[in-house]
Amino acid sequence: PQTGILEFVKDTAAFGSLLCDRTTGVHPRYYPNDWSHAQCRDHLKDAVDNSDRHSRFNEICTRFHPAFRFFFLEHYVDPAQWMSARLAYTRSVAVNSIIGYILGIGDRHAHNILVDTVTAEVVHIDFGIVFEQGKGLGTPETVPFRLTRDIIDAMGVTGCEGTFRRCCEEVMRVLRSHSQHLMTILEVVVHDPLYKWSLSPLQARIKPVSYTHL
Repeated sequence: PQTGILEFVKDTAAFGSLLCDRTTGVHPRYYPNDWSHAQCRDHLKDAVDNSDRHSRFNEICTRFHPAFRFFFLEHYVDPAQWMSARLAYTRSVAVNSIIGYILGIGDRHAHNILVDTVTAEVVHIDFGIVFEQGKGLGTPETVPFRLTRDIIDAMGVTGCEGTFRRCCEEVMRVLRSHSQHLMTILEVVVHDPLYKWSLSPLQARIKPVSYTHL
């Protein structure tokens, strides 16, 4: 419990940094008149009830435009390279989404999702909250995986239909066909005496709320 290994993932950048860094992020450069992500977060935090929260969210959507497609236009200028990168990105989002849903991986905020700047595939880090522990947090995490407007924005005109949906279905099919092997591995992990896969009430209270970009 007191020892671990730290590894740096080369050629990657945090999704949140690519989007909202003040100098290099695509949001402030392509939509300088939009609200900042901090303003969006603060506006939503001031909601008094669910109805007000929904109304505020709709207002945020009109003042904060998805812009992740510009990352691909800037980094992959050759049309064939751009198409290949976008396909790799969409497929990797699908794989990570379904795997994250099956394993109950939480805390998927925009800095726990990295993007490989060479291949455009997404790389997830920080798996401290898994097996649906996120549902026990002070602000319960109830979504199965992160599929925000910016994530979809880079998938092209078909959005989360087409390639993304087809890949999700294929990943689920493969997982089901190998369910016995997966359960054997997971049972060993869950019952590992060196780690406790549950949050105490105190840990759930002190765990900071993670806000994801819209």
